[in-house]
Amino acid sequence: MIKDIITTDVLVVGSGIAGLKVSMELAKAGKNIIMSTKTQLCSGSSFFPLKASLGTQVTKNEADKAVFLEDIDAVSHNMQDREMAKIYIDEIQDRVEEYPEIGIEPYKLSDDRKACFANHGRTIYMLKDWDKIRANVTEIMENYPNISLMERTAVVSLLKENERICGAILLNRDNDFIMINCKAVVLATGGFGNIYKHNLNPNDVDGSGHILALEAGASLVNMEFIQFIPGFTSPKYKTLWGEHTLNYCNDFVDDKGNSILDKVLPEGMSKEDCFKVRSTHGPFTNSLPSKYFDIAMMKEIFRTNSEDGFELIYDSEIYQNNSDFYTIYLNWLDERGINLIRDTMKIAPFAHASNGGVKVDSYGRTGVPGLYAIGELAGGIEGANRLGGNSTGACMVFGKRAAQDCLEYLEGVNLEKINSQKETATLSQAIQSFSVQTNDSITPHEVLDAVREIMWFNGNVIRDEKNLQAALEKIERLKSSFNMEFFINNVKERKSAFKARNFLILSNLLLKAMQERRESRGAHYREDYPGENEFYNRRLFISLRNGEMNLDFEAR
Repeated sequence: MIKDIITTDVLVVGSGIAGLKVSMELAKAGKNIIMSTKTQLCSGSSFFPLKASLGTQVTKNEADKAVFLEDIDAVSHNMQDREMAKIYIDEIQDRVEEYPEIGIEPYKLSDDRKACFANHGRTIYMLKDWDKIRANVTEIMENYPNISLMERTAVVSLLKENERICGAILLNRDNDFIMINCKAVVLATGGFGNIYKHNLNPNDVDGSGHILALEAGASLVNMEFIQFIPGFTSPKYKTLWGEHTLNYCNDFVDDKGNSILDKVLPEGMSKEDCFKVRSTHGPFTNSLPSKYFDIAMMKEIFRTNSEDGFELIYDSEIYQNNSDFYTIYLNWLDERGINLIRDTMKIAPFAHASNGGVKVDSYGRTGVPGLYAIGELAGGIEGANRLGGNSTGACMVFGKRAAQDCLEYLEGVNLEKINSQKETATLSQAIQSFSVQTNDSITPHEVLDAVREIMWFNGNVIRDEKNLQAALEKIERLKSSFNMEFFINNVKERKSAFKARNFLILSNLLLKAMQERRESRGAHYREDYPGENEFYNRRLFISLRNGEMNLDFEAR
């Protein structure tokens, strides 16, 4: 079953901003690194061109530190790791200066600006020109011969000896099983947006890192808090909508020209008021009255069973605004042949980012010796809402800190030799547990498509007990119809078979987390529990015990 065993110091899984940062920091210290990525160098959401640019929010000065922390506290609704937030605020000024070391050349906006959900403006550095960044990274990587890049590979299991990480099993580009023998593993695999039918992520952002960490003994936290951002369904599918354009929007209508907001806006709130607040933030949140904008879309989708989206009617004056904030975005749309006035602009809720993830400390440690998680995969400074401009910066801050701690860890441990027969048997058992004996098994791709459909309709902006329970029952039926072992024996289907297995596990735990939090808070909206409840001022942790999934709110 195992074709080869390769030895290295550290395996880094993922090649986005977080993966690049930690790999280069470790390589500078002389360590040998294998970087595994499902696609190519510079992958994941970091390098998915959803919009013209991404921003990094940076502490302005010493006086801003307390104000910045207040901003994070305000949007997180008690769900954040406050210590990690403080560290981010203290260190981001230095880390943003290190962007060029990993091939990124940011530019500083001329004026302070409020990031998404922020109550105060501060310094924003913009990241753009992804093709140039890729070229820069490729050139920089030539200076690190001790980083071995393994593209088109998928890590399917982490290995432990004496309760600490000793390696991993991956599928190489030929779908052969390979063992990596190493002292530590850093997971930087990103979020799980691809589990939703309509998402604003590349296909490799599929939650595989969450399952790897969970099965290795780590816990997950805040998994129910998922960002949904409107994206264009027309004229160009899967293009990120710029919420600031709502300042020039006249109405939001269905295919018959009827305003979809009229049915849901509470008495005393006008469309103009709703648009004004909704123009300040990209993701949906229950925390602001602009929530009705997104709720209106989802209610119409339930009513019509249509995913075509809803039309925004724009005022031509938008093209008279010459500020960078508008021109960068409008010019980027123009390069893609999109014009807000000429074209029919339809949007719908798309899954985007996960606010939660693997539970870690401020060095990316998961509680499993030798296992680190960083980037969007890690649950840390974000809470019920995600403050805009923190995600890219967190990759730099905690990527560096994980490397620093990992270097110390490496000095104190010896390489544990892998028992290949034992690990092969363990992997076979995991495969068989998802191998229901059936003569008419659904295919991995049928599993993937079905899970995506279920999650998009039942685990989207609007959630309630009935729909969540129905979704869980559908997932269980899918599992009982999937013979994973059959498809593992087909070399070409191996990666998709593991992805289907991960989707079945991940969808189950996501739906259960949404079900367990019987309140509405930030990105999590329960129509049957529309208010925020003090009882739930606690984070929800997910772990595996004796093969069973456990959901536990932290102690009061």
